[in-house]
Amino acid sequence: MKIIILGPTGTGKGTQAKLIAKLLKLKHIEIGKEFRKIAKHDKYIKELIGKGKLVPDNITLKLVKNLIKKHKNFILDGFPRDLKQAKSFKEKIDLVLYLKTSKKNLVKRLLLRKRFDDTKKNIEERYEIFLKRTLPIMGYYKKKGILITVNGDPGVKEVSKNIKKALMRFSKFDN
Repeated sequence: MKIIILGPTGTGKGTQAKLIAKLLKLKHIEIGKEFRKIAKHDKYIKELIGKGKLVPDNITLKLVKNLIKKHKNFILDGFPRDLKQAKSFKEKIDLVLYLKTSKKNLVKRLLLRKRFDDTKKNIEERYEIFLKRTLPIMGYYKKKGILITVNGDPGVKEVSKNIKKALMRFSKFDN
């Protein structure tokens, strides 16, 4: 199974992706983590990430293709970031999971994790970028019939339980 997990920063994508990967025996591929590794020896990528900018599509698509070619089953976390990337990505995806979370909860979670870049200003900017660039992807995947939206507001256990229910409904619907 090939899954994409989407949602704004702070929605719990990484946490839920790890749980889903374990449950379904998938490879969890974290694009942000991979770029942070690359940034240790690539000045250009380091500079982009340091300024909060997105890595250009051609580089991102190449990285994603290289990472997924090694795995038959995976959950992709942190890609695509916009409609152009979604349309350029030719891999057949079985399911897109969108963790829909209120802005109030996102701000609260991000401020609690106490990272240097999680200031109110940065959180607001990242949320606006999500609304403008990433949210339109949901309509694209909904038209394809592979989008599942799960409320990301409750705690980790409740969200995980809701994801499992949604996955069961999706697979029954699919058969």
